[in-house]
Amino acid sequence: MSSCPKAPIGIGTAFAVLGIAALGGFATTVLAFPVVHDRYFPWIVGRALGLAAYFCLLLLVALGIWLRHPWRLRWPLVRHETALRYHAALAGATAVLVIGHLASLASDSYAGVGWLGALVPGRSTYRPIPVAIGVSAWWALVLVAATARIGGRLVGRHWLSVHRLALPIFASVFVHGLLAGTDGGRLRPVYAASGALVLVLWLSRHLVSEPLTSTTVKVVDARSALSPPRAGQ
Repeated sequence: MSSCPKAPIGIGTAFAVLGIAALGGFATTVLAFPVVHDRYFPWIVGRALGLAAYFCLLLLVALGIWLRHPWRLRWPLVRHETALRYHAALAGATAVLVIGHLASLASDSYAGVGWLGALVPGRSTYRPIPVAIGVSAWWALVLVAATARIGGRLVGRHWLSVHRLALPIFASVFVHGLLAGTDGGRLRPVYAASGALVLVLWLSRHLVSEPLTSTTVKVVDARSALSPPRAGQ
């Protein structure tokens, strides 16, 4: 049974898509022109990238906690392999967004951060303590990402201890975003909701007991069979 060839896209459809894209691009350019040529444009871009990086980190940490949460066995929302791929993708997206955030603010002469302040904690003239917290969190995130990349090959089982720094990193970024951003006050409900989500996941992860499954029973039986008999048995 031969398959029917796909019909080619019509010339009219192609021109319609091209026209819509051109009109959309023109409208976006007209609307964004005053902002792009504003002196605060690098700051606006840097702040937007910082917020995007925060939400990526939020999803990254929440998914990381869920991967080891007892509830994942009761409510399998996504396959473990798929969740790991999402976890890695979110880590990469977070790193790219943070780099853009740092570069935008460092290149802004009005921001008071500079390249040294964006890379070295405590060297920013703008809100030095909150910025230093964010810079320290960035370098800790680099360490976690590096150990996760080479984990199992060079650092052995110790990579998991370093990986658990993700939660303190999120807490540091939480404080950094709340205190360093000029719009931190208006975004307090957002920060409160996101922080509460991570806190609830983390507390329930350690307070809820692991459900007993058939796999767990098999592992326990295997360990019992391999363990040496006690004296008097």
